[in-house]
Amino acid sequence: MISFDVKLDRNGFSLDVAGEFSDGITAIFGPSGAGKSSLLSCLAGSIRPTSGYVDLDEHTLYSSEQKIWVPTEKRRIGTVYQDGALFPHLNVRRNIEFGWKLLDPADRRLVPLDIAEFLGLGHLLDRKPNELSGGERQRVAIARALATSPQLLLLDEPLASLDAARRGSILNYLKRVHAEFGIPMVYVSHSISEVVSIASKAMLLRDGKVEGFDRPSALLLRAAAAGGDIDSFENILDGVIGESTDQLTTVKIGEVEISTRHQNKNPGETVVVSLGANQIILAADRPTNISARNIFGGRVSEVWSKQGKVFAEVDAGEKFIVELTENALNELGISVGSDVFLVFKSSSVEVFDA
Repeated sequence: MISFDVKLDRNGFSLDVAGEFSDGITAIFGPSGAGKSSLLSCLAGSIRPTSGYVDLDEHTLYSSEQKIWVPTEKRRIGTVYQDGALFPHLNVRRNIEFGWKLLDPADRRLVPLDIAEFLGLGHLLDRKPNELSGGERQRVAIARALATSPQLLLLDEPLASLDAARRGSILNYLKRVHAEFGIPMVYVSHSISEVVSIASKAMLLRDGKVEGFDRPSALLLRAAAAGGDIDSFENILDGVIGESTDQLTTVKIGEVEISTRHQNKNPGETVVVSLGANQIILAADRPTNISARNIFGGRVSEVWSKQGKVFAEVDAGEKFIVELTENALNELGISVGSDVFLVFKSSSVEVFDA
């Protein structure tokens, strides 16, 4: 667990943020310039706050009052940046082993080659960074951070430069990393889609201050109202390929089975599914005589409405976020607890390798 109360006045920017992050995956999100990366730098030790404190597992890393400052290299915190920040002259193996070799042998809890295999990098060990794809470079950066056996993993917009396919793949790897190694993560992003997909708690920042700290879905509307460059929402979900016909392939997402365009994949393959919130139609009754191939029931668990913009979370065994208008919500009589049907076309679903 990391707790902090940091104030930073630097180059005309002011940051004043306090909080406590548990052992799960916590997201920090908000529009560009909100202070996300600055807060992460204060936690990592690459920026010294003007005042306050940072504690990690009851060890003080920084305290202006007690005059304590633990340098970055002694904080046992791993950091993954947007561009990966790999050493270009080292191959994948030596990049991953770099920090591990600097550790006291007594502190080495993870084996670099085991991490490489876990992240699907075993066949790339002899390649240089310029021979890798963007997604592969980010996996190497994650492996290098994990090899230092960190007590905390910080990720600063690690998927910002990747396309949707690679974003879904890396999100899937990060969830597996947390489940396997139990290392708490703080994930910085301006993408609400990534935040809802990966985090159990989220902090919304704007202009260097906290606007909310709650479940990611509960902060969705506040993020949209805050403006800036927060993206339109897409549901990013893990799935398993089912049966295929010449035109369609089924994908199982939790207990829900959906139809997609035909996929050249084998039954049982794991995939990542992307479905825009604005591609889903909500219906109070099961529709008939329509072209959409996906129709299944769920129950509305949360609704956020402001200035004509509405998001509803629907629990269908798996949770889906749906975007609709306030007029549509009122006309349908939908509220929390309502039984509804989700309707969308197979062509609205994007499927990527996991």
